[in-house]
Amino acid sequence: MTIKKTLITSLTLGALASTPVLADSWQGKTKDAWLDGKVETAIMLNGELNNFDIDTDVDQGKVTLEGTVSSDIEKDLAGQLASNVDGVTSVENNLHVEGSYRSKLEKTSNDFARKWNDLSTTAAINMKFAANDDIAATKINVDTHRGVVTLRGTVKSEAAHDLAIEIAKSFDHVSEVEDKLDVTNS
Repeated sequence: MTIKKTLITSLTLGALASTPVLADSWQGKTKDAWLDGKVETAIMLNGELNNFDIDTDVDQGKVTLEGTVSSDIEKDLAGQLASNVDGVTSVENNLHVEGSYRSKLEKTSNDFARKWNDLSTTAAINMKFAANDDIAATKINVDTHRGVVTLRGTVKSEAAHDLAIEIAKSFDHVSEVEDKLDVTNS
């Protein structure tokens, strides 16, 4: 069993070690694809750039960069990264600089985080209401949108009203509480 593992390991390491050597002898589209992957990887591994916003194309060793970045510094950085890849003969940097540009990924991430915070805040407030004997949780509807919590429904006393408002205000992601509660002294 040990001999088999050693043999498999040796063959795998040999194959991996020979890949860069073989890449030097690659030609045409195959070499361009290899270079494209190396350029994409260089951009991806750089923490300052979003590789999802930068498209690369390689033709006979010439790299073309397309897409949008938020500054000239990012544009220059992408060009430098591409030109420093072994095998690249030249770089045509067609990146568009848009100062107010935020990447699609960043927008999606922020939207998701905001929605997640709103949903988790609503759920947490409902849990606090359900755990409190002074508040009839089933009679209060909690909605959260962009950190603004809206409370609708009925409570049985002014004390329950004030407690519901204070519970809602106590959460981190709550910026405001809209009070649409009715007090029914029953």
